[in-house]
Amino acid sequence: MAKARRVKVGTKTAARGDRNEAIRQRLLSQRQEILDLYQHDLRVGKESGHEASEDIVDRANNAYQREFMFNLSGSERRLLRQVEGALERLELGDYGTCDHCRKPIGAKRLKAVPWARYCVECQEKEERGSLD
Repeated sequence: MAKARRVKVGTKTAARGDRNEAIRQRLLSQRQEILDLYQHDLRVGKESGHEASEDIVDRANNAYQREFMFNLSGSERRLLRQVEGALERLELGDYGTCDHCRKPIGAKRLKAVPWARYCVECQEKEERGSLD
């Protein structure tokens, strides 16, 4: 009687596919969260603009609130572009590779910031304004 042999076929590929799918789902979830926040901010900004107020302090406060909401929306748009860039890199097979030095981005960094474009060293250079 011959023993059945166990054959591992494509386990690395399957594991990579599962990992990529988990990353994709996390990025898609982040993207939806940003879009929901943006829509909320936009709605609140429009509603506060329609409030009729005679008091100059109330009008100034409402204007500040609108400005704050729209500025917040600007940062959300930047984050949305970063998340969409990460999704694109995932599709192209470049996800997890530093855009500058082309070295792998650390797993801890990607877990903390899944849309990261740079490794820690290059990100620090970028923040100092010294990235070539």
